[in-house]
Amino acid sequence: GQQVQQSPVSLVLQEGEKAELQCTFSTTFNSMQWFYQRPGGSLVSLFFNPSGTKQSGRLTSTTVPKERSSSLHMSSSQTTDSGTYFCAMNPQCSPHTCSLYTNIQLGG
Repeated sequence: GQQVQQSPVSLVLQEGEKAELQCTFSTTFNSMQWFYQRPGGSLVSLFFNPSGTKQSGRLTSTTVPKERSSSLHMSSSQTTDSGTYFCAMNPQCSPHTCSLYTNIQLGG
């Protein structure tokens, strides 16, 4: 099956710190998405980014299809950024084979 590697698996940040999440896939992909989930909340789509760089507020997503990779960069973390971050490829893939997650915790 298709494999996904996301790093880091968990991250503890202080407010204002930068963070970068990396996702690599074992196969080429047609689409690439980043999602975010607050504890106890619903899944929110951050980026649909099959290729290139997209920015939204403090977040930037860069996808390089030839390298089968995508990154999510947070410029200045806030307490509201705590939660789980998912990368996913190809909407038809099942969550168990095509998405992993990173937990981000912000300390006081």
